[in-house]
Amino acid sequence: MYKPITPLPEDALSLASNELAALTQVWHERHQELEKTGAYIEFIKRLKREWAIETGIIERLYTWDRGVTEVLIEQGIDASLIAHKGGLNRGEADHVKVIIEDQLGIVEELFAYIKGDQPLTEHFIRGLQAQFTAHQDTTEAMTPEGKIIHVKVAKGEYKKLPNNPRRPDGVIHEYCPPGDTTKAEMTNLVKWYEQAVARHIAPEILSAWLHHGFTKIHPFQDGNGRVARALASLVFLKAGMFPLVIRDQDRKEYIDALEKADQGEIKPLVVLFSKRQRDSVLQALGLEQLSQQSRHAEQIITSTIKLLKDRFAAEKTKLQKVYETAEDLWRLTQKRVQEIAANLNQQLSDVTPPGQDAYHANVTAADNNAPNSHYFTGQITDIARMFKYFANLEKHRSWVRLSIWTENRFELIISFHGYGPGESGIMAASAFTAQRVPREDGGTEPVNTRPADLEVFQFNYVEPVGSTTARFKEWLEGAVALALSEWRQSIGV
Repeated sequence: MYKPITPLPEDALSLASNELAALTQVWHERHQELEKTGAYIEFIKRLKREWAIETGIIERLYTWDRGVTEVLIEQGIDASLIAHKGGLNRGEADHVKVIIEDQLGIVEELFAYIKGDQPLTEHFIRGLQAQFTAHQDTTEAMTPEGKIIHVKVAKGEYKKLPNNPRRPDGVIHEYCPPGDTTKAEMTNLVKWYEQAVARHIAPEILSAWLHHGFTKIHPFQDGNGRVARALASLVFLKAGMFPLVIRDQDRKEYIDALEKADQGEIKPLVVLFSKRQRDSVLQALGLEQLSQQSRHAEQIITSTIKLLKDRFAAEKTKLQKVYETAEDLWRLTQKRVQEIAANLNQQLSDVTPPGQDAYHANVTAADNNAPNSHYFTGQITDIARMFKYFANLEKHRSWVRLSIWTENRFELIISFHGYGPGESGIMAASAFTAQRVPREDGGTEPVNTRPADLEVFQFNYVEPVGSTTARFKEWLEGAVALALSEWRQSIGV
C-alpha cells in the first residue's frame, strides 16, 4: 500500500559526506579561474551530453553499450552515429536523436534556471515532464481492474490512471493514487523541499530525499524517472556543483538504493549520489593543469607571478596538510599490515612442507624520503589508468608492501601518491596484488598485477584528518580482505 511522503527526517542529516564537502570546497576555491577556459567549457558540454544520453538509457528508451555513449559524448548527438554505432535503423535513430535532444534541452534549462535563483514550483516540474515526453505519444497505464493498457501521454499534467508496476515476482508496487492525492503530495513535496533549502541541508542528502519522494509519488503517467534525476541535478547545480549523472552501469545499485529508501533507509541513495558527484568534481579539478598548459606564454607568466606574490606562502601551507595526512595514513597502514604479517607468521611455519624453506610473511615500506620510494612506478601507473586518473609521483610517493612466502611469493602493495597533474592538494591511495617470479637474468619481477580495491581512495587538504582517517581505515580493511582472498586463490585453496 502507498504510504504518504514525509519531510526530511532529522537523523538523515548525519549522512552528509565529509569527503564530498571537502572536495566541493576545493572546487569553489578554484572554479573562477577555470570556468572561462576552453577545457572547462568542453567538459561541461560533454557532461551535459552524457547526462542527456544516460537518463534515457536508465529508462530503457534506447539501449547500447558504453562505447556508443562515449562516441556520442565526444562527437555530438548525431542520428547517423546512433544508427551506425547503436545498430538501429535510420528511422529509429532519428527518433532516438530527438528524444536525447529533448533531454539535452532540459539539462540546459536546469543551468539557466539556477541563475535566476527561483524557487522550485509544481509548474516548473510539470514543464520538465512535458519537455521530456515532447516526442513520446503513448505509454502503459493500469485500469482500476488491474489491466495494462496503452494510453496517450499526458504532457505537463498529473496522472489520471494508476501507474503501478508489476514486479517479476507478480507483486504490484503501488505509487501514489491519481487525482487529488497526487496533487496534495506534490504540494507537500515542494513545500518541504523549500523548507529544507532554508536549513542549508547538504546537497547529497537533499537531492536523494527529493528524488526518492518524487519517485515514490510518481505523479505523471510517464517520464517520472527522468524528472526525478533532473530534480536531483537541480539541487546539486544550486549548490555550485554538477548535474547528477547516473550511468547504465549504476542501474542495479540505483534501483536497489531506491527500494531501500522505500523501506525507510535512504543512506544507500545518498552514498550513490555522493560518489557520482565526487567523480564530476574530481574531473573538473583535473582540468586545472590542462587549462594552464593551453594558455599563451604571456598569460602563464602573468598568472604565475601573481600567484607567487599573492598566494604562494598561503597555498604552500595549505597544501602541506595533505602531505602530512599522507604520512599519517602511511604509518597507519604500516602498523596494520605488520599486525597481519605477525598473525600469518604464527601459523604459516606450522604448515610448511618438510624440506622446504619456512613459510613466512614480512613487511617492507618506503616513505617519501626513502631511496627506494620509486619502486612499483609501472604498476602504480597501470592501476591508476584502470581507475581513469593520473598518478602523480613527482611531489610525493610512499608505499607499504606485505610479502607472503609459500610455494610462491605473493605481494600486496599499498601506494600513496598525487591525484591528477600539478600540485592540487588532492592525493590518492591505491592497492594492488602481484606474484613475484624469478627472472632469467637473475632477480625477480612481479606478474599478474591486479587491483585490490574497488575504487581508489582519495583525500585532500580540506577534509578534517579524523574524517579522512575513518574513511581510510574502512577502505584499507576492504583492500586487505580482497588481497587475502586473491592470495587464497593463488595457492589453490
